[in-house]
Amino acid sequence: MKLAIAALGALLVAAASAPHGQTSARKGVALSELAWPDAEPWLTASAVVVIPLGAGAIEQGAHLKLDSDARLAGYLAGRVTAASAVVVAPPLNYHFFPAYEDYPGSTSLSATTARDLTVDVVRSLARAGPRRFYVLNTAPSALGPLSAAAKVLSESGILLGYTDPDYWEKQPAVLKQPPIATAHADEAATSMMLFIDPSVVDLGKATREYPGRRARSASGTFGDATLASAQKGEALVNALVAGMLADIETVRSAPLPDGRAMPAPPSAARPAVRSEERMPTGCTANEDRAIRAVAERFSYLWTQQDAGRLSELFTRNGDIRHPDGSIERGQEVILANRAQLFAQKDYENSRYTVQLNDIRCVPGTNAAIADGKWELRLQRTPQSKPGRGAPAVPYDSGWCTLVLLKSDANSWSIEAWRYTVSPPPGADQPVLLAKPGYTGRGGG
Repeated sequence: MKLAIAALGALLVAAASAPHGQTSARKGVALSELAWPDAEPWLTASAVVVIPLGAGAIEQGAHLKLDSDARLAGYLAGRVTAASAVVVAPPLNYHFFPAYEDYPGSTSLSATTARDLTVDVVRSLARAGPRRFYVLNTAPSALGPLSAAAKVLSESGILLGYTDPDYWEKQPAVLKQPPIATAHADEAATSMMLFIDPSVVDLGKATREYPGRRARSASGTFGDATLASAQKGEALVNALVAGMLADIETVRSAPLPDGRAMPAPPSAARPAVRSEERMPTGCTANEDRAIRAVAERFSYLWTQQDAGRLSELFTRNGDIRHPDGSIERGQEVILANRAQLFAQKDYENSRYTVQLNDIRCVPGTNAAIADGKWELRLQRTPQSKPGRGAPAVPYDSGWCTLVLLKSDANSWSIEAWRYTVSPPPGADQPVLLAKPGYTGRGGG
């Protein structure tokens, strides 16, 4: 996984041998198996969304099917879902595989398209709340576009990790194939497919071919597929699974990128040929981005436990009204109360994520109303499986509405913050009109 964090150690020898069949007691869930009301409890700000990436059609020698990478990605996703509380999204079966375009049936996108496809898929899923994503990658050629996508997404405060399969497949403990700069449909790939699904491998057509860095392989094999065995495949697959699970836990605990790196919107003083077009919400595109940036900034400053700058996101007399009726009014009060919170041990590594969904600018004013979701999770709180019938969720969350005021420079500050607290599973539902919100638990 390419992240600015400590690299993982080799796990091949230490990887435990997992059973070939999938376990029925899964910790995670696949979005494809859910209706949207059942998906919503999983798609929280602290969730890790896994996106399998494997070519749906790319040459794999004469002995393997064109969809071998897709089969591998699907199998690995099943293993990861069984072992980790993740949300598995539908796979990316088209991506950047340029080296094999000359072989009939092979497909590839341009690097730019593959990057943008990844970014669009992640941003679409992030609208529901998640900020942490992991691409379960089976193709070394996809690393470049994935790295570029991670950089783009980091500017919006979204963390994207991904597998470097080349590292795992070149572990020397079980492979006998001589070193080769670019291996493909070789001992490693064939061994893993023999372990996962031997019925789609035709070993009678396996070859040994070393065509060189720039030469075309007649068979499509780069390496020695004749050395493959299911036993080697099991060791390689278990190492991949162990590495992916370690990657995912790193993504789960790593700090989110600082969204401040986003390019600033054009200055209001810059002369324009015509007035900026307004969207149906009444906001311009720049206003919409600037308002969303306030929520991203709030989440970042909370993670940094910077009570001073967090209070400055509010207007001088801005307020927060809590579901129990109490109210905090003014920057000084908000500053003092957040400093007191951050001094408590329970809040030492807490995370408060705000995801704005719907924004409306009020015509003829410098005011906007933004609705969204919030989640407060304490670092000491263990992860729990969400969903219907699960134990009480170990975090506070709910809906929020913000009223924001705009200054002359398209800088927005929070004038009022209102929110509800979702009840834990099994609790009585709140009275929505006479007694709005849920007051059985504390908020932020």
